[in-house]
Amino acid sequence: MKLIDTHAHLDLLQDPAGAFARAREAGVGQVISIGIDLATSRKAADFTREMRGVFCTVGLHPHEADKVKPDTWAEMKLMALTASAVAVGECGLDFYRDRSPRHLQRDAFQAQIELALELGLPLVVHDRDAHSEVMSMLDKLGAERVGGVVHCFSGDAAMAKDLVSLGFCIGVTGVITYKNAKELRSLVKQVPLTKILIETDCPYLAPMPHRGKDNEPAYVTHVNDALAKALGLPSEEVAQTTADNARRLFGLPYLED
Repeated sequence: MKLIDTHAHLDLLQDPAGAFARAREAGVGQVISIGIDLATSRKAADFTREMRGVFCTVGLHPHEADKVKPDTWAEMKLMALTASAVAVGECGLDFYRDRSPRHLQRDAFQAQIELALELGLPLVVHDRDAHSEVMSMLDKLGAERVGGVVHCFSGDAAMAKDLVSLGFCIGVTGVITYKNAKELRSLVKQVPLTKILIETDCPYLAPMPHRGKDNEPAYVTHVNDALAKALGLPSEEVAQTTADNARRLFGLPYLED
């Protein structure tokens, strides 16, 4: 059974091809490389042509919302179509760092929800300290028609339940391996396993025992094992189910070695 890293920033790794090779050796069969602006979305698309088993998204991170130009969304749509993107995002709201004005974040998030609806693609959502607004926008704009994932989920059990009702998954990162992540380990027990995805968010959030170092897709094995331990389930069952979840949401193929 091959694991799937559903959220990686391969363009930020020093050796993306080497990291992917190590992932394959570790039992990670597929990786989704995430776009956070037009340039990184284009790079993610390049990876899909260079590495069999890598898929891409196109998106504009809320930190980049102040860089929107008149042709941004047309370019993103064209790129999604020509690169066979599996999702729109990373998009959303970040009211923690506030690197772009909030009204521009909202505008960019809405534009990408609408693009996802137009293309029939799921959403990869970034949510930091903006839980209620993220949920409100997803609900009001009809995002349940395409579903998606709130990656690196940091909300509470009530939010997780509401997301599941909208057809969304929650993304679990290496944070679940941290000693102080007791609330997250408790929360995942309240979410159907069929609505959980595992991810690295590499090069960030390296799991134990690699914390403090650059993360990479191979380390999603630690996320899987920690999630399995929290749920009291065999690692193989969690790996199988989360991989099936990813294939169902993103339309990924079953790949043979």
